[in-house]
Amino acid sequence: MSIKTLSFTAAILMGSLLTSSVINLVNAKDIAIYRWVDKNNVVHFSQSLPRGDEYTELSTVSSYKALSKAERKIIAEQDTADQKVEVQERQLDEVTAKNKATYDKNCKAARLNIKMLSSVDDIHISEEKSDGTIGSRPLTPTEKSEKLALSKKHEDLYCGNE
Repeated sequence: MSIKTLSFTAAILMGSLLTSSVINLVNAKDIAIYRWVDKNNVVHFSQSLPRGDEYTELSTVSSYKALSKAERKIIAEQDTADQKVEVQERQLDEVTAKNKATYDKNCKAARLNIKMLSSVDDIHISEEKSDGTIGSRPLTPTEKSEKLALSKKHEDLYCGNE
């Protein structure tokens, strides 16, 4: 074998080793490592979550900085708080959508009332009589103008600047 062949083979092997090292380094950042001391005072390291609460998690991303139980609790509480905020924002969006639908419906009703009160001369309403039966009677001109004014206020309130 010549020196050129050995050099080429060595270069290929070194390239393969460097490539596999870089790939393993990239994948190693996602691995959690747990450290704990057992009842016999023996220190253990594992990728499996140990039983009990007396452990620390080592993070390969932060140069093996140990996360204390208190730090893990703070992170969990922040995640829970973020989730609660998301739920509240969704609920607010739902209430806003329902309110918009109610406003649209009331706007339409107010405009229909204005149209009816403005275009029809003889308007009858149904109401309960003193004996408990339902009867119909015509609106007086005063009642008609009061209902028209109220419908216009409703239009201003519910329709806004449409």
